[in-house]
Amino acid sequence: MRSSKLEKLYRKHQKKNLVVSCSFCEIDEGHEQFVEGLRFFKIIKNRYPYTFWDGQDVIEHLMLVPRKHADQLAFASDEEKLEYVDTLSRYEKNGYNIYARAPQSIMKSITHQHTHFIKPGGPIRRFVLAIRKPLIRIIR
Repeated sequence: MRSSKLEKLYRKHQKKNLVVSCSFCEIDEGHEQFVEGLRFFKIIKNRYPYTFWDGQDVIEHLMLVPRKHADQLAFASDEEKLEYVDTLSRYEKNGYNIYARAPQSIMKSITHQHTHFIKPGGPIRRFVLAIRKPLIRIIR
């Protein structure tokens, strides 16, 4: 879940960049979102990070993105899949939750495959009320 301010910016970005270009392909070394370069993948900061995950505040929200544009992992070579799993393992070991949407998900905003690394922290909130059309979510 994002803060309402980040959610508004994200929706505005979504509408503006429907088919124009892939914002993930444009991020490389030297870019403010670039964190780490691997052989087949790159780690980038999420421009519109979640602020809340699994009942906790989010400390950091990164994404693992293939260097070449691909909409799903099924097209990855064995070498690419090995680097992917090794990277997942490394970040999972450091306390990151791992999350990705399927290519056909209607909630996926960018077709370029990406896997979220979400690091929660702080106390677990026992009660959260989040209202977002068409969803109302109450967590106890």
